[in-house]
Amino acid sequence: MDQNRLTLPRFMLITDRHVCPNLEDGVAAGVAGGADHVLLREKDLSTAELLVLAQRIHPRIQQEGGRLLIHTNLTVAWAVGAIGVHLPSVGGPSTWEVRKKMGPELLLGRSCHTVEQAQQALTEGADYVTISPVFPTRSHLESVALGLDRFAWMCQHIPGTVLGLGGIQADNAASVLAAGAKGVACIRGVLDAQDPKSAAKKMVSAFGKK
Repeated sequence: MDQNRLTLPRFMLITDRHVCPNLEDGVAAGVAGGADHVLLREKDLSTAELLVLAQRIHPRIQQEGGRLLIHTNLTVAWAVGAIGVHLPSVGGPSTWEVRKKMGPELLLGRSCHTVEQAQQALTEGADYVTISPVFPTRSHLESVALGLDRFAWMCQHIPGTVLGLGGIQADNAASVLAAGAKGVACIRGVLDAQDPKSAAKKMVSAFGKK
């Protein structure tokens, strides 16, 4: 897979309108602060509802130079001109099925929790994977955090681009990158902040400290 055809995420902001009710403004502020990709991940919406939300958000983030990914729904991704889709770790279509449908030009990511999952996803055509949770996270209270040592070991054994996800904040992003991640992804680290733009800027500043 030619990963140079599209820019891979470095700082991916994942949406959750239950965390940030004013989602459009929050996401736009996060991109203005430095998030380069936005993953629209409102899993409880219908395709029609997701399409409406995507149509509202996409122009806002494009104005700030951001790129939009859609969670799972290739129909919505095509309809709004998103750069690709991101698949869940379980319960969704296989990576190769989606790659076959979308062709080689769109970006494809997958959530993973093990080295084996990540290796399979990358082999089947994913451009990047997220590995989570690196740290404890309120988004998944039932999940046991990997910790930096385990995360670093996983990065060493995954032959592709890894984004660290789960409990990522400005004060720990640099340590995740130093452990081997090529980028980070977060929800609350930006969208739960009083000032999402400032929170995103602080996250970006941490990249220089790895």
